[in-house]
Amino acid sequence: MTISLARGEDQGVIICLSMILTPIHRARPSLRKWIWKPEKTKRASRRQVPLPGSGGETVRPSVVVLASRFDLTCDYVVAELRRSCVSYLRINTEDLPHLDVLLNPIVQRLTISSEVGVFELTQSDLTAIYFRRPVYLREYTTESRPAHEQLVRTHWASFIRSFMIFNRCRWMNYPGATYVAEHKALQLAAAVQLGFDVPDTLVTNSMLGIEAVRSDSPLVAIKGLDTVLLRENGKETFGYTSLLEFSEITSYNVRAAPVVVQEALCNKLDLRVTVVGDSYWCASATLNGQGIEGDWRICGRSVIFAEYILPEDVAQRCIALTKHFGLLFSAIDLALHKDHYYFLEINPTGEWAWLHVSLGFPIPRAIVSALTSKIGGQENIEPSLSQNP
Repeated sequence: MTISLARGEDQGVIICLSMILTPIHRARPSLRKWIWKPEKTKRASRRQVPLPGSGGETVRPSVVVLASRFDLTCDYVVAELRRSCVSYLRINTEDLPHLDVLLNPIVQRLTISSEVGVFELTQSDLTAIYFRRPVYLREYTTESRPAHEQLVRTHWASFIRSFMIFNRCRWMNYPGATYVAEHKALQLAAAVQLGFDVPDTLVTNSMLGIEAVRSDSPLVAIKGLDTVLLRENGKETFGYTSLLEFSEITSYNVRAAPVVVQEALCNKLDLRVTVVGDSYWCASATLNGQGIEGDWRICGRSVIFAEYILPEDVAQRCIALTKHFGLLFSAIDLALHKDHYYFLEINPTGEWAWLHVSLGFPIPRAIVSALTSKIGGQENIEPSLSQNP
């Protein structure tokens, strides 16, 4: 259903989007206690790290996973870390207020104390950080919060960004790089420089701008300049790309805020490319054996995904674009239209778990391999401690 978010002429902040808003249903996972187990090994020479709280030393994990309770995708990475016998610490950002944190930016050391023990992060011991949160932890809501809660939330968000002091370890992805890569205008400019075909595009709040991208099709594609995630009356909705007829768009709907307006690619095949370092996997998305008109995400579970063999030159452009933004991971949306592979967008924190589950793409293994490979010629610390997801 296409709806307008207008509340009146003075409150039409994103009226122009005319996006398709779909409720998001998330299963709230049960909260798990932190349970630590020493990894079993056949190699007796491996150093064993005592359990926290057992009178042993402070634990210094080699990998940190910065996630949230609701990020079920991270569970696959955590499982692979355990299988690989990598010592790690998963920090769900919602749990930070229940921990004691002590960050010393001068010596670049972070100490985290909990009921199960003390964990210390240092430049010398930490080899990688897996960071999947949107870089500035955007607050998409029209519901007012008490001043105290606003202050608390903004300061914790700033604290999470302070992890950037650990700049000698490998990040997937570094927040500064993620911030740049999230901007759609920068994405398209970089894609063109690397040789991608892109749809005719303008960022505009003008009817003249929309008119300028009209092609032979009566439709134009409208998408948000930023992620559209809204909460109101306890409900959460997400904005997808909409194909609209020119006659549906009015000057009133456009003027309020800029949007991305693109040439509509009809009769296309949607492709999702997942890049990890120099590796990639590509999947096509179809509905009833046909390409999908508009945004395939709207079709939900009806979409059929299949492995797709991408031409090598296009695949290398995807890898090059990921590296251009200083990313180790990316999810890239392409569209095959009239024998041309069009770049649509790149997401530095994109989802991939469903491709691992449905198609067997070994993405968790590739992520852990990229995080724990040699850095600067120095071997990673051999771990012997693991935390349950």
